[in-house]
Amino acid sequence: MSEDKIKYKRILLKLSGEILGDDSEVLSSKVLKYTAEQICSVQELGVKVGIVIGGGNIIRGRNVDWFDRIDADYCGMVSTVVNGIALYSCLRKRSVYLRGSFEVGGMVKKFDKFEDGRLYDNGGLLILVGGTGNPTVSTDTAAAIRAAELSVDILIKGTNVEGVYTADPKKDKNARLLNSVSYEEAIRNNLNVMDIIAFKICQELGIKIYVYNFLKYPLKDIILGKSIGTIVG
Repeated sequence: MSEDKIKYKRILLKLSGEILGDDSEVLSSKVLKYTAEQICSVQELGVKVGIVIGGGNIIRGRNVDWFDRIDADYCGMVSTVVNGIALYSCLRKRSVYLRGSFEVGGMVKKFDKFEDGRLYDNGGLLILVGGTGNPTVSTDTAAAIRAAELSVDILIKGTNVEGVYTADPKKDKNARLLNSVSYEEAIRNNLNVMDIIAFKICQELGIKIYVYNFLKYPLKDIILGKSIGTIVG
């Protein structure tokens, strides 16, 4: 395929942990296989790919109220490692590297902007886990930081909703899907599809965010410039 048809050549894909599970499994083998296929489909176009994974299918610190919040956040960080290792296993035949905000002996090396940036530049697939390594900070914020460090063209958030709405569509039947929204509007109206801190980082650094339904639309469609989901920027 001609390079002039590829709109985004350097991407950071933020995967919500919730989409990796289903009603019967915390980690769905079907969804993991689908995820690997989606990633391979864009790598085959020559697109450079980094992935930040959430852990909400296992535990989400801010939603746990039966033990210490900080401890719960650390549990959430570890859950992203579980998800990352599972995805790594599905992609191990490719040039894939598992990196984290902290080391996990023999499996996950600590992320290094310069060394891993070179791997990314050379087409290596980076799976990035552990969030920022700090409690009270979401994996959305980690994705914004890694997107900046890797100098991506776009931060793509794959989630279980169609994009950014004017209100929560599960609570408001009049909520409308937005094709595009500015950072200012997203922050001012508290459009919760992504962490506000992540929005602010991307706003300051000029990183556009693409929010879409990961399980419904091919990732390749975004790379080729098709109009789905919502662009924030």
